[in-house]
Amino acid sequence: MHETLTLDNGRLRVVVAPAVGASVVRFDALTPAGPVALMRPGGAGESDPNRLAMYPLVPWSNRIAEEGFEWRGRHYPLAANLPGEPLPIHGDGWQRAWQIEAQHESELRLSLRSWQQPPFDYRAELTYRLVDDGLAVTLAVTHLGDTPAPYGVGLHPWFPRTADVCLEAAAEGVWEVDAQQLPTTWRRISPGEAWDFAHGNALPERKIDNLFTGWSGQATLCWPRRGVALSVTSSASRYLVFSPDAQADFFCFEPVSHCVDAHHYDDPSGHGLVVLASGESHELHCRFRYSTIPGLL
Repeated sequence: MHETLTLDNGRLRVVVAPAVGASVVRFDALTPAGPVALMRPGGAGESDPNRLAMYPLVPWSNRIAEEGFEWRGRHYPLAANLPGEPLPIHGDGWQRAWQIEAQHESELRLSLRSWQQPPFDYRAELTYRLVDDGLAVTLAVTHLGDTPAPYGVGLHPWFPRTADVCLEAAAEGVWEVDAQQLPTTWRRISPGEAWDFAHGNALPERKIDNLFTGWSGQATLCWPRRGVALSVTSSASRYLVFSPDAQADFFCFEPVSHCVDAHHYDDPSGHGLVVLASGESHELHCRFRYSTIPGLL
C-alpha cells in the first residue's frame, strides 16, 4: 500500500501518491450530494499510474522510435519501459518515486532527481494546488548535466468516457500515425470533420491516439448528463487525445509541449523540444476548473 496525501479546500479534493510517479489518484468536486469524480478515479493501493487519474510526463511525452535517438553526434539508447509497448514511452518520471518538498492543506510540492537515462540528467518539481474551483499544476524540469539536452514535458490525465461526453479544443492540425502510433503526416483540420473539436464535438467511435497542434491552450470537457464541466487552461500549444474506442470507459486529453518522436526530426526545437544547458529550466502550467451545467438526469 503506497502512502497518499490529500489536498482539500472545501470545494475540491485531490489525492496524490508521491511514490507512484507523483500520480493523482483521484480528483473530486465536493458537492452536497457527495464527491463527484472529475478525472477517472484510481483504486486504493493501485501501483500502476495508467490506472490512476493523472501523472506527469518528463523528460519527454509519448513515444520515441528506433530504441533511442542521435543527439549531437552521439547515440543515446532508450529501453522499452511498458509491458506490451515496444517503444520507450513518457520518459521516466511517471515510473519513479517523488520526494515530498512541502505540503499544506491545499498545496503539495514534489521533486524528482533523475540521471539514469542519458542525456537526461535533471531535477523536476511538480506542484499541485487547489485554488477556488480549480486544480493548478506546475511541472518544471531543470537540466543538471554538463552537455545540453532536449527536454519536453506534459500531463497525462484520464477522464471518464460517457456516451454524451463532449470535447471543445480548437486546433490547427493533427498528425496521422502508423501502426506503432508514430507520426507520419501532418494535416490541417477541416471544419466539421469528426476530429474538429473547435466548437465542441463527441469523441470518435474508433481508436484515436493522435497529437493536435496549433492549440490555443484553452479547452472544455463536458458531461451533460452528469451536469459537469471541466475547463482546461494550459501553457502548452499541443494536446494528445487517446481512447481505444466507444466502448472504453476512459479517454485522455493530454497537454504536452512537443510533438511525438520530435527527437528524430531535423529540427527538434521546431517541434517543441527545448534544449536546456546545465542549470536551465522549462515549465508547463495547467489549470483544471470545475463548473456545473444543467444536467439531463
